[in-house]
Amino acid sequence: MSKKEITLLCPVYNEEENVEIFYQAFSTLISTIENYSFKFLFLDNCSTDSTFAKLRQLADLDSRITVLRYSKNFGVMKSIYTGLLHVKTDCVAVFDCDLQDPPSLLLEFIAKWEDGGYIVYGKRMKRDEPQYLTILRNVFKFIQKKLDNSIEIESGAWLIDQRVLTELRNHNSFEPYLPGLLSRIGFTTIGVPYERKKRKYGESKFNTRRYFSYATDGIVSGTILPLRLSIWIGVTTSILSVILMVYFILAKFYWGFPFASGIAANITMDLFFWGIHFIVMGILGEYIGRIYLKDDSSKPAIIDRIYTKDHNEIL
Repeated sequence: MSKKEITLLCPVYNEEENVEIFYQAFSTLISTIENYSFKFLFLDNCSTDSTFAKLRQLADLDSRITVLRYSKNFGVMKSIYTGLLHVKTDCVAVFDCDLQDPPSLLLEFIAKWEDGGYIVYGKRMKRDEPQYLTILRNVFKFIQKKLDNSIEIESGAWLIDQRVLTELRNHNSFEPYLPGLLSRIGFTTIGVPYERKKRKYGESKFNTRRYFSYATDGIVSGTILPLRLSIWIGVTTSILSVILMVYFILAKFYWGFPFASGIAANITMDLFFWGIHFIVMGILGEYIGRIYLKDDSSKPAIIDRIYTKDHNEIL
């Protein structure tokens, strides 16, 4: 019987210090796995350092390596999504280049895949990160849960069956929050608990602003509940305004409370209603912005070059 084939997919951007370490770590691991054959697929998001040059050197030494270089930096999620569309093997294992997700996870992923898991993901039980990021992450998960939009799959290390990849190609539309898209496709999903390590070399490309943007994508991904929430906010605000109006009328004409020509009440109510107005408009803006950008943002990343040991193709 022929061996099942697995693609090791790795998105990179300015990872000149890590690509060789990543390749060596996984090459050592897969050399101990006898029942499967492996390929490497590196996705270079138009790195500005020597990352692409080092990947070409590795590809010249190992025919299992393919490098896709994009025409610009499309972001990590679109990079991964485009790479997934090009995978033709039995499954694909996605790992970041910094090795914060340990290569040994691959063995557990394969075992869960063979047990029937179509999507196997790393469930991070502990992270070596600043405390404020942990707090913000917990707030994000709390909001997702309250909006009934809790997504089980986490960003990071995944193993995805070819059946799911086929559905991704049929769906043919990228969404910025890739875990949400994978979750809505369905199929059996299994989480593997592990402790995420600290990055040893290079710097993370995700800053607080990008984390916030990614969290926003996660909250509004695949649900219109925030839009409905804005309706309820409007209804609640209207009810409160009527109650306040009745209170001020009674206070002024029945209870005889002194008011300085209604200035305090007007300022308080104006500030309150303007605050609600901006919240609702912000929610609407998120969805309207996605409609406006849909034609461009839903397309895969543009591939500039495909590099392997045998050829260097310019697309």
